[in-house]
Amino acid sequence: MGTPTALRKTRAVLTGTSFADNTTGAITAQMLRQYVESDMGGYACINNAAGDGTTATQAIANGTTVTIDFSLGSSGSDVSQDTGTVSSTTVGADADFANDQIRIYDKGFYFVSCNICIKQAATANIIWTAMVSTDNTGGSATDTPALKGIEYITNANDVANFNMSGIIDCTGHTTYTDVYARIKHNNGSSQNLYLNYGQLSVLRIG
Repeated sequence: MGTPTALRKTRAVLTGTSFADNTTGAITAQMLRQYVESDMGGYACINNAAGDGTTATQAIANGTTVTIDFSLGSSGSDVSQDTGTVSSTTVGADADFANDQIRIYDKGFYFVSCNICIKQAATANIIWTAMVSTDNTGGSATDTPALKGIEYITNANDVANFNMSGIIDCTGHTTYTDVYARIKHNNGSSQNLYLNYGQLSVLRIG
């Protein structure tokens, strides 16, 4: 875990420790927003509910880890978000189901919750591993340690549920952190899955 240095600096400015009492200090709108969010939390959530309608398949090639497609079955949605601009700088967190991700702009610590319900297509006896992954400002994907789940599906058309939650450190990103759900399997050939339900959410806690 890192140290939320930027957030501590913001609190120092807002409590007046960086300038003398009864003088004018340079408190920006973004500083004020970040301080408020340290108490109330920035947030974003994306969703898929294809299981309530017509599900669609996603092909997962062998030997690869693939981002879960929250647009499957035309049932994806941005549930909620807290994003905006301050002095031409994007702040908060942006829910973006169309690109299968949540983008976090404010540095800090975030609680992540990911729930995925899939149905296996034709092949039996496959081990599926789902995970929460992040990247720093469009860089390489990093699989978050411990935010993973594993299911062994023994029969075709059986279902599996993945439930993962934990805290991620976004204090060191350059401009933003992207958060997304990914999945892989151990079969030697490409396999299809149906995404019945899925939700990915983040909430700032510090």
